[in-house]
Amino acid sequence: MKKVLLFLLNAAIGAGIGILIFALVAGTGGSSDKTRYIINETGTVSSDSLTQLAFQVASAIKASDYDRLSDFVHPDYGIVFSPYATVNLSSNRWFTADEVSDFDNSSEQYVWGLTNDGGEPIQMSVSDYFSRYVFNYDYTIAPLVGINYIVRSGNSVENIMEAFPGSQFVDLCYPGASDSESQDWSTLRLVFEDYDGQLMLTAIIHSEYTI
Repeated sequence: MKKVLLFLLNAAIGAGIGILIFALVAGTGGSSDKTRYIINETGTVSSDSLTQLAFQVASAIKASDYDRLSDFVHPDYGIVFSPYATVNLSSNRWFTADEVSDFDNSSEQYVWGLTNDGGEPIQMSVSDYFSRYVFNYDYTIAPLVGINYIVRSGNSVENIMEAFPGSQFVDLCYPGASDSESQDWSTLRLVFEDYDGQLMLTAIIHSEYTI
């Protein structure tokens, strides 16, 4: 009997310190009651503060409040927008905080990156890009949230940590149908880096099923 109890105790401890910790995080201010959180134990920031920050950013995006969004942008690095999981710092669009705050007044057609299927330039206005490659779902109520963890991935190379070493990120995910082979999933990844002890937004990455 003692051996059985010892085995169960060890199993419980192992589950508690495993790579993935499943938890419900209170007070995020944006997620639904049914949201499930997946926390990578390598994260160095408390899940509460990081998720609250991510949902504040998502709420600003939802409201098209670009002045508010610019407050989160890294003062030195600015922010990179990537339409797909693979970040390409040479082709993805980069903006300063001041430029983000002026998005409301911008009608310019920017090249944000290249299409996954044909390598053609993604040339869109800010409004069109945000509708297609940023807030194509209401991520403030995303049912799955990865904290320093990629919830779902396709065949694109995942290179967040290579592009932004030492960063922290939150993955707001709509997993699509329950079938693991479903192609209708989509995710918004918000990447933060340290600035004088404060996490600031350095990238907004969109990911979805790609061919």
